Amino acid sequence: MRELKPLKVTIGLNKQGQADYPNFNVLQAVLDSGMDWSQYVDVVGDGWHYDSVSGHKEDTSDSPYGQQFGVILAPEDFVTQATAMFPTVCVEINESQFETFYNEKAHVNEPDEKIDTDILTGIKLKQDLGQALTAEQLKALDPDDDTPGVVKNKSKTWVDYKDKKNITIKK
Repeated sequence: MRELKPLKVTIGLNKQGQADYPNFNVLQAVLDSGMDWSQYVDVVGDGWHYDSVSGHKEDTSDSPYGQQFGVILAPEDFVTQATAMFPTVCVEINESQFETFYNEKAHVNEPDEKIDTDILTGIKLKQDLGQALTAEQLKALDPDDDTPGVVKNKSKTWVDYKDKKNITIKK
């Protein structure tokens, strides 16, 4: 079980119109790791979850034009250091706030299921020929079974994702 904390980051735009992240390479947690911060957040943490509803080019009440929000799930020392070093753009949020961001902003546009059309086409052809489906083919039609075919997207909701990734949020 990995115990991480959510860090909400306001990502601006630089003069070239590219995402302007804080320089997390100055944090002691990153320096001690010997990695670039962009690798650190993926290797030691769980990487980025970006707002997919309001990006840099939209102007909404919770995300003005020119900024976007992202949340990093990272170890406590990284989050503590980032909020101290970059208090105007980094804020620690709790699990309830992160779950809302995850479900309603970051992953809201993902499909509920992952569908393998090749497998489903083969099953349909077999059914059209009047042939009985095997136990494996029946499992492929069950979204709660991990057999390729129709599979529940376990990255769609925070509840499923944290279970899949074996993550807990440190209080």
